[in-house]
Amino acid sequence: MLAIVRVLRKWRTDLLGASFEVYTDHRTLEFFNRQRDLSKKQLRWSEFLADYDYTIKYVRGTDNIVADALSREFSGEAPGGMSCAAILAHCPPTAPIVAPVLSLSTDAQLLDKIKKGYTSDPWCSKLLAKGIGLVGVSSRSGLLYVGERLIIPHVPEVRELLFQLAHDSLGHFGGNKSYLALCDSFYWPLMKKDLESAYIPGCVQCQHNKAPTSKPAGPLHSLPVPDARFTCVALDFVGPLPEDEGFDYLLMITDRLGADIRLIPCKKDISAERCAALFFNTWYCENGLPLELISDRDKLFVSRFWSALHKLTGIKVKLSSAFHPQTDGSSERTNKTVIQALRYFVDRSQLGWVKALPLVRFCIMNTVNASTGFSPFVLRFGTSPRVLPPMVAAEECEDTSARDVMARIESIMAQAKDSLTASKISQSINASLARSPETPYSVGDSVYLSTSNCRREYMHSGEGRVAKFMPRFDGPYKIIHANPERSSYTLDMPNAPNTFPTFHSSLLRKFVPNDPDLFPGRELERPGAVSVDGEDEWFVERIIDERRGRRGMEYLVRYCGYGSEEDRWLGRMDVEELAAFDDWLTVHPSSGHRARKKRVVAALLEILDCNLASEVFLS
Repeated sequence: MLAIVRVLRKWRTDLLGASFEVYTDHRTLEFFNRQRDLSKKQLRWSEFLADYDYTIKYVRGTDNIVADALSREFSGEAPGGMSCAAILAHCPPTAPIVAPVLSLSTDAQLLDKIKKGYTSDPWCSKLLAKGIGLVGVSSRSGLLYVGERLIIPHVPEVRELLFQLAHDSLGHFGGNKSYLALCDSFYWPLMKKDLESAYIPGCVQCQHNKAPTSKPAGPLHSLPVPDARFTCVALDFVGPLPEDEGFDYLLMITDRLGADIRLIPCKKDISAERCAALFFNTWYCENGLPLELISDRDKLFVSRFWSALHKLTGIKVKLSSAFHPQTDGSSERTNKTVIQALRYFVDRSQLGWVKALPLVRFCIMNTVNASTGFSPFVLRFGTSPRVLPPMVAAEECEDTSARDVMARIESIMAQAKDSLTASKISQSINASLARSPETPYSVGDSVYLSTSNCRREYMHSGEGRVAKFMPRFDGPYKIIHANPERSSYTLDMPNAPNTFPTFHSSLLRKFVPNDPDLFPGRELERPGAVSVDGEDEWFVERIIDERRGRRGMEYLVRYCGYGSEEDRWLGRMDVEELAAFDDWLTVHPSSGHRARKKRVVAALLEILDCNLASEVFLS
């Protein structure tokens, strides 16, 4: 009955409203509609079957040849020695006849390669000489089989073709799924090893598009503990925030030893000069000139004005590596604390955070830091401000001299430095538990770079894009400077001259080159340049992306015979005469609209007078 229900659901649209018969060798089903006691499942089936006009008829198992034929292997002759004509004669007059036909065709050239490979492959030659009939090895039509699996000799083109069918054509799945698609039909020694250790790791599409599933690589390298208060300062911007009193950003200045913190409201478009003035008024006038500044690579901190100011004052600037905020973990942790505290002071419209900054700073300064074991007020002044009324009389308070206060501050600072050092060691140990061993790279190695921090830029370069479809890695790029002690590496990125090229090892993935001996079909041709008017030029295969640059539209071109690592951004003037540019405009009409608009203006200027052409275009 379950089979009948499944069939009716499958062809529901064809059977509703029609009268039909169901043939079965299960005689009890003829009385299903007259059965008195039904289970819950049978009640649901009965309700479903009520929509159909059908009759169940019993057929003996020996006469139920049509159903039996579909589940057994036969060619021209049915089970029991009956011919196909006899099957038709024994079928009920209204029963449908199904005759499945499967035809396979193989490329004759491919079979010739396999047969010739048997003689050149030493292992297959041994099978031909002494292995026929042993361990299930057989020969059919000049081909070797192990059971029903075709033996493939060491012919790189043939093995690569099978790997392409099992891996590339079936969705670039992992080694186990790709191997299961092959192992039932083909065999050669170490087939799984060749697939999982050579072909799939060297697949360029997989290296670009598959996100990492392992722990981030590289240990945690903590910054050294400062020698004294106010000598090492961290700067960071927090925002954008809801505009309040004309401010939409927050500049945070933190002493890395935990002695002070400054929360300064500012604007998004603040200039480097204004930022330097805020630092001078709020920090320098209170705590003096620091020796080191720790910051990320914000445009203000790497501007020429800011660099000149550092040179004049003698401050040593330490910038984090690209897309690695963990460099200044203390500042990032303070950011989280400040934002969390501000949530309690803003209303539903998210206003009032500027007025709450002094109180938030006071609360943080008066709270014991888990790393140092002291509050910032104690580290700065040697004592905490009074928050609650004293519980003893004034004459009972102990009189403390200035010398005792200074000695107490020095003792507190020594304890804070020891506590901070122990905290950093503990953090490094705990962080290593969640990280995998770092892959050491050397100068000259090629690596892929994670695109997790470039997805917003990618989506802004075109409408309707989503980060889910963006490649997870870009490159490969060559390493030109290695600093394995700090897990940082500098890459050669000719296609991104404005990007700081030093990255943490957790953002890199090892590039696995193709083995030309195993898979020659995946090897790139890399043709040389063609000299045109004394300049070297390369053939462009296609245009794969566009963006708006400083001097107009730019297009990312892929050269014939080269991989993605050689893609280059070219201006519109360099590509507008290419056939690839016409193909790009065909698929992306919005780009063509801008290009055609400029071409129309140029044509008008050639035909008409310049002033007249301008009037026509403006009208």
